[in-house]
Amino acid sequence: MLKKPQHNLTEGLRAKDLKEYVSDIFTVDQYKSKMGDDQDVVVLGFRVKEKYPATDLMEFMEKGYKFILDADMSAGEEMDGQYQVFVEIARTPGLPGQLKHLMSGISQLCDCYDWKFKYYKSAKTVDFSPESVSQHVPMTPQDYQQAVLEDKTQDIQEFFNQGATSVALESDSTITFSKPYAGDVTAKLVAIGDYDAVKATVPGHLALDESSHGQVTFLNKYLGNYDINKIGNKFLIRNGDQAVVIEKDRW
Repeated sequence: MLKKPQHNLTEGLRAKDLKEYVSDIFTVDQYKSKMGDDQDVVVLGFRVKEKYPATDLMEFMEKGYKFILDADMSAGEEMDGQYQVFVEIARTPGLPGQLKHLMSGISQLCDCYDWKFKYYKSAKTVDFSPESVSQHVPMTPQDYQQAVLEDKTQDIQEFFNQGATSVALESDSTITFSKPYAGDVTAKLVAIGDYDAVKATVPGHLALDESSHGQVTFLNKYLGNYDINKIGNKFLIRNGDQAVVIEKDRW
């Protein structure tokens, strides 16, 4: 729980003006940065009821804190009628203290002093404090890259869950499949996620030539029971409602 500090609110806003308008759960690193690379910038997301309170919150944060790189809001209502307000802050070891300062001001506006956040793709909520930010949010670009690699590796391993093939992912997106007595197969990971979204990243027609057919047949035998198609020089691999795109130039 945050204490009730005295913070100079932006001109035109008073304490409790946004009471019951802002969700007490915000997100960290769920959205991509507009100001730079994700490894360099932390993006916060706040859900707000109604357009004008969302605008007030956005302007309050942008004008009131020098460490904020940018503040913005969704162009229109989301499905549930709410708005998203986004805040971008440089990814540095000073982030926990900066967020404590920011949330203290927002607390006065919202008359809320118990906040939670969700990090990246996790559905789990974490009680907000400088200590929990230090524990769950990468403070440097290097830490962020490592966290993303670990998360993506877990997704890849959960995707390729058929057969006896093991999977390893490198920081340069090289993916290596290993199978007992069959040798290793390397490729480049292009995309992973929901099937419809991933399929949209590989527009074009199926490759039906003899060489492509042989490559698809080999991957089916090596990887297991997946729906595999070649489009251009990429392979679209489907497992239920999820999909992966890999690229392999040498055979």
